Amino acid sequence: MLGAVAGDIIGSPYEWNNTQDRYFELCRGTRGWFRGREITFHPKFTDDTVMTLAVARWLMSDGDRNASRLIQVMQSMGREYIDSGFAPMFKRWILSEDPRPNNSYGNGAAMRVSPVAMVAGSLPEAIALARMTAEVSHIHPEGVKGAEAMAQAVWMARHGRSKDDIRFAMTHDFGYDLDMPENEMVSLLAGCVKEPILINGEETGEFYFRETGKIDSSCQNTVPAAVRAFLSGDSFEDTVRRAVAYGGDSDTIASMAGAIAAPFYGGVPEKISGMCDVYLTAELRSLMQSFENVSLERRAAHPIKVEHRRDDSFKIIRTGNEKIYVAPSYRTDLIDALKARFGDGIRIIKPSQMPQLLVYMSLQDKNGTYLENPRPDVRTIYFQDGEFRTSATMTGENLPPKEVRDESRRDFLEIHDYALQVRSQLQQACGYFGDGSIHFANAYFPVVFSERVEVWKGDIFAGSVGLDPSTGLLKINQGGDFGPMEWFNERTDSVFNSVSIDSIKESIGRYCLDEGIGICDANRTSNVETANKDVARSKDVRLTESLENPGTRQTPGIKR
Repeated sequence: MLGAVAGDIIGSPYEWNNTQDRYFELCRGTRGWFRGREITFHPKFTDDTVMTLAVARWLMSDGDRNASRLIQVMQSMGREYIDSGFAPMFKRWILSEDPRPNNSYGNGAAMRVSPVAMVAGSLPEAIALARMTAEVSHIHPEGVKGAEAMAQAVWMARHGRSKDDIRFAMTHDFGYDLDMPENEMVSLLAGCVKEPILINGEETGEFYFRETGKIDSSCQNTVPAAVRAFLSGDSFEDTVRRAVAYGGDSDTIASMAGAIAAPFYGGVPEKISGMCDVYLTAELRSLMQSFENVSLERRAAHPIKVEHRRDDSFKIIRTGNEKIYVAPSYRTDLIDALKARFGDGIRIIKPSQMPQLLVYMSLQDKNGTYLENPRPDVRTIYFQDGEFRTSATMTGENLPPKEVRDESRRDFLEIHDYALQVRSQLQQACGYFGDGSIHFANAYFPVVFSERVEVWKGDIFAGSVGLDPSTGLLKINQGGDFGPMEWFNERTDSVFNSVSIDSIKESIGRYCLDEGIGICDANRTSNVETANKDVARSKDVRLTESLENPGTRQTPGIKR
């Protein structure tokens, strides 16, 4: 937790006066312009520190882990330090007599969550506490996900997991892009919106970043930036410097990066902690020290064996007939088991190699409306007690009964098969009879994996349904207003609103092949018509060839 506080104080002078110089003086004021006049921005603790310490106070005072008690502590400390930089919406929450969570995907929940990872006895406990601390004020899925991701990163760092392991978890458990070009990331953090370059109304495939005048504080951008600063740094200080130099919401990004780096590097250097102490009130300093003592006592009572070891899960990438296994080099037990089962000639890569490989495997020309080669299918398998297990056979106290999991799998297979039918009928309705995976520029289309079905509109995620790897039960991930579409000034509807099998199938048909459902009216172009326009604009040679020899066209319709 000290790392979060130090990062906040170090980054605070640069929140409204961003710098790209990683070699700035620590905990020193900096000159800049504010509302037309030049002023000095001084180091200080902000709302990041106040709320982080509020969570710490709650953890020390409430053994029952009651959400109502958490709200009381957060409001009490927030009101005491109301001028520490709270956003207007959250300030209203602090002062409210009836505080209710808002649908925000801001980083407020992620920035304060690090104390839970310092006291949680297990990763599931850390994730559960993170979710609780988030949902008292943030209920947007991205806001909650940001808090969970930060808690997991800090927990893994504290328990000796490698940077490769943490990168793997952030990328594949939470879907964060940690390989975005740095200049793009910096532009997004500065509040820019990525816009396509048009010539005569046609997209050129190139983009520019339009300034909005407002820095970005979303979890979608700031959490991966903090993780990236940690992964790139070689010490606590270097991590925080990198985070500040990214710009944007610099104090929060540095606070989150510092929260991960401190336990990974064995604490905050004495030089830096001494610099930061002078900016804290006596109350905050005492509270922080009390929590640090509690954390140390817990560590002494339950010693942590530092070892680079992932949880029991690993990944298999499948594209066509090829399978690639993802396993850290130190997991000799897993590697030996894989070779024993599949032969010495199998291809095994490190987790750090996986993101680049997936990009390479998925990189296709999107001028057309389909991908000739399906996207790589990535599946999570577990190696537990010397045995390979699927998610549904993972042992655990809270695992649902087998009959319930079997029913969920049957339901998913029904949805899976139905989505394949819809995909085929949509392809045929547009004149394409190949085996490729469709990718329409403006229309809704299904992407079918072995364990989930996704719906996309162009490059915008619109929702998915699949089997939860932790429970084996059916799980919906809503699209709609969640995700990156807001940065493109474009929105989609939420495709899935119910876990009912009939509702899910109806939604897939309605959005991806709506003329087969009969919901179209005179004021709305059907999805099939939109997809046909994409086909007509296509520059894909392979698609053109398929259209010249279309075979037998079929009337689109949904098979019930």
